[in-house]
Amino acid sequence: MSDIERDRWGRPLIPQVDGSKAQGYTRATTVSEVQGDRHNLEKWMQRQVLKGVVADEALLTFARSAGDDKKLLNGLVEDAHAAAKSSQAAEDGTRLHDILHAVGLGHDVEIPDKWVRHVREWERVTADWTFLCREQMVISDTHKIAGTPDAIAVVPAIGPMPIIVDWKTGSSIDFGFREMAAQLAIYAHAEFLYEHDDGLGRRPMPEVSLAHGLIVHLPEGGGGAIRLHKIDLVEGWKAAKRSMDVREWRRKKMADLTEIVPDGDPVEQWLRRRIMRIAAMPQAIPYLVEEMLPEYGSLSDGLDLTYESAMIDALDKLEDAFQVPFPERHPTKPTTGRKKKTK
Repeated sequence: MSDIERDRWGRPLIPQVDGSKAQGYTRATTVSEVQGDRHNLEKWMQRQVLKGVVADEALLTFARSAGDDKKLLNGLVEDAHAAAKSSQAAEDGTRLHDILHAVGLGHDVEIPDKWVRHVREWERVTADWTFLCREQMVISDTHKIAGTPDAIAVVPAIGPMPIIVDWKTGSSIDFGFREMAAQLAIYAHAEFLYEHDDGLGRRPMPEVSLAHGLIVHLPEGGGGAIRLHKIDLVEGWKAAKRSMDVREWRRKKMADLTEIVPDGDPVEQWLRRRIMRIAAMPQAIPYLVEEMLPEYGSLSDGLDLTYESAMIDALDKLEDAFQVPFPERHPTKPTTGRKKKTK
């Protein structure tokens, strides 16, 4: 089976039933994390940067010479996290997760000594479960969301109806349970199972509980103890829909919500009208972007009149090129206009 094709943002590209171009579907985790409280995570990440600098003092030397180079500084932050082994726990958790999946499928897999008890305990807990799917991608064409729950299974301890199951190997779920509820609710409300090597890839989603899901918490460093958490998907779905609304809200542009009140600087307003007149011609937009340098400012944040003369020269050039002379004279120099071209 080939890996699913993804776009530049890492979203799975899903073929459309109407034959149109494949679309990138937002990952369920991306949606579920929108409302997450990142305070503790951000504090932890800041601490890890300090630990990384202590572990590799050369990073501090590079940082002193980086100045305001954002790209270089961002790279040094990543190097600091690597030096602090920030991702080690996540990598170990992923490895344990992969082992559990392989064991569940009956594959022979080498189990590190430190995880033997984890695997045996997992086998005991899941012995009477009936698995309908394991790590099968599900999609919602309605919401253009995709994700892969760890399993869809009948868990007798929860009830006779299949439920969405996800296992977590982090040290705690105390700070992530809200996002987990939204994540599992998104999976439960998906319309299709998806297999990308099979044409349109859609198979009917089995009927699953929309009321509850199950988090299997198996801490990578917890000595093998498993904790099962039945999680409320009704509240999770409410949160997921709020997250979708927030994402839609974030797509709003300043022009969608604001309007310039025409009582600002007359020169800026005059330049704005010239820019907007040229921008109304689609064929002129690439040239406008090229001529109006970033330091000139923007229509949304304001124009920097320090560059008034340069902007006038650029707009004169574009108006000549597209034969759209601007009829208004300069507001503070009404007696001077553009020189007429001599034939």
